[in-house]
Amino acid sequence: MKTALAAVLCASVAWAQAPADAGVDEVPANAGPSLADELDVAAGVSPTSTPVAPAPTANPVLRAFQSLNPDLSVVLDATGGLAGAPSYSLSGDDPELRGGPAEHPAGFTVQEAEIGIQAVVDPYFRGDLFLTIPNLQGLEVEEGYVTSTSLPADLQVKAGIFRSALGRQNGQHLHGQDFTRRPLLNEAYLGADGLRAPGLQVSWLVPTPFFLQLTGEAFSVGAPEDTAHLSTFGGGRRVDLAYTAELKTFVPVTDTVSVYGGLDAATGVTPGVTDADGVLHRAGARTFLEGFDLYVKYKPLNVAGGFFSLAWTTELFVRQVLGPEVLDDTLVDGGLYSQLVAQVSRRVFLGLRQDFLGLPSSALQARVQRTSFSATFAFSEFARLRAHVERETTATDGLGFFSGPPVWGAYLQLEVSYGAHGAHPF
Repeated sequence: MKTALAAVLCASVAWAQAPADAGVDEVPANAGPSLADELDVAAGVSPTSTPVAPAPTANPVLRAFQSLNPDLSVVLDATGGLAGAPSYSLSGDDPELRGGPAEHPAGFTVQEAEIGIQAVVDPYFRGDLFLTIPNLQGLEVEEGYVTSTSLPADLQVKAGIFRSALGRQNGQHLHGQDFTRRPLLNEAYLGADGLRAPGLQVSWLVPTPFFLQLTGEAFSVGAPEDTAHLSTFGGGRRVDLAYTAELKTFVPVTDTVSVYGGLDAATGVTPGVTDADGVLHRAGARTFLEGFDLYVKYKPLNVAGGFFSLAWTTELFVRQVLGPEVLDDTLVDGGLYSQLVAQVSRRVFLGLRQDFLGLPSSALQARVQRTSFSATFAFSEFARLRAHVERETTATDGLGFFSGPPVWGAYLQLEVSYGAHGAHPF
């Protein structure tokens, strides 16, 4: 048996090497004189050149096997920091440092490790899988979905677990952010991990002279682990899905200014919120979320030497929470952020962001504001170092913004990406 197996392996190796060996050692019998020989003959010189053998070709079996492998990539975010007190809220991929409720969070963490596995399946589908380990707290599927590529009428279908197209920043992975931490409204209105759940998405590229895309989604959102803050989605029964609708457009206003914006709407069922006495309120209530997002980019022409650009992003959500009973009041609250990011040189980016929650405020949403500054140095397209400083206040006793005790935080984030990492949605 061993002898037979060895013979098969030897035959396979010999077969795989045969085309290359034949191409190197043998010259075709019908090979004619080269151009150099013909020129020598015309000049009265004896030809001295020999026929050039064709370049060896790769084994077609090995080449086919390699083409079936998906693209693999890794993104690592290592972060260290210090804060004066625990933040009002944390998004799932925010840096979670050591420290209790009465302590100063401090230390180091691997904010996120992401593994990407992507491939074109066939002429009809492509597959994308992103595995993450946020703050070293266990492996999870951030996204894993299949996308159609050849439906008629400019339609596209996505199925699996994925980030919703709702808003501007929800669909972005951590390494697509301009700051170390996500905006406050991410956790407050979309969930600790954003709106990311198993679902189905159908999008239509509207046949207009400019870019216009209409998207509808349905998700099975699981209940949150913590009900200290009211979650817009994740309550009710299994059949109580979350539904979203987005209208996106892009307009190149001039050669130097472009605008990308969208209108957003969603509805779902809330699991409720627990008060200080442990009483659950508004469980099973219907919620509605409306908003808009705007992205404006300024890039002067012919500035290859200066690399200057300016990007302004604003996003707003307003939420209505109906009462479980018909006579209960409808609670209305909202939040927004606005940020400005300037590329001041080839490698340096500076960003300033202002967050507001409770605009308007309600009995379930206090007034919170956060001011953040970031400075990013890009070693290359695949590595960058970012410093992030923030100041946050939470209003007490019904007072206005900036009235609470300030909480300062500072972070230093190193991010590297390697492998064949495909582009994420813009």
